[in-house]
Amino acid sequence: MNLFGRKKPEAPPPPTSNAGPTVSASSTLNAITKLRDAGDTLDKREDYLNNKIKKETDEAKKFMGQGKKSQALQCIKRKKMYEGQVEKIGQARLNLETQQLALEQLNLNKEVVEAQREGAKTMASVTAQMGGVDAVDDTMGAIEDAQADANDIAEALGRPMAGAYDMDDSDLLAELEELESEDLESQALGVDLSELKGLDAPSVPSSKPMPSAPTGKVQTEEERELAELEASMAM
Repeated sequence: MNLFGRKKPEAPPPPTSNAGPTVSASSTLNAITKLRDAGDTLDKREDYLNNKIKKETDEAKKFMGQGKKSQALQCIKRKKMYEGQVEKIGQARLNLETQQLALEQLNLNKEVVEAQREGAKTMASVTAQMGGVDAVDDTMGAIEDAQADANDIAEALGRPMAGAYDMDDSDLLAELEELESEDLESQALGVDLSELKGLDAPSVPSSKPMPSAPTGKVQTEEERELAELEASMAM
């Protein structure tokens, strides 16, 4: 029996991650640099051994020319030993290059994954700011409803009010036929006299008295002048 009340439950341990130790980008670059340095060291060692191989070959030829077969054989043995080391160096260099390429590829993949992870976080944040897919769907539904309401309002405003134009079509047709009948009568009677009011009638040109036709004997020019002279002397 616990005299001090119930025992508080222990907090659960923090979740463990199976991702392993975190490797920084600088550590990866340092590893790649060390692999490159090791490759350079192997290249220098290979050059040194190749020079030794050439030297032993030349010595063996010289001893053979001098008839010193045992010394020439020792040179060939050392040459074979150097060639074995060169072969091992070549395999070691191949291993270094393979590991270097793998690290470079892993480093590139790491950068790609980090960029994609950052992009996914940004997309999730922007989606959350918009309220999620359901909120966007609700917003689009609200926009469609508002558009439908606006169309209904415009249609309602465009309808004629009751009683404003409440007329019988038969009455309108009868009035139209009456107007057409009056128009036909007006055309049959001619032009309306009221249209002629205020218009001046064309004036008749005044006629001068026509000269009377000559009677009796036709006078000559000399006789006419003589008659006019006699008339002027008698006045």
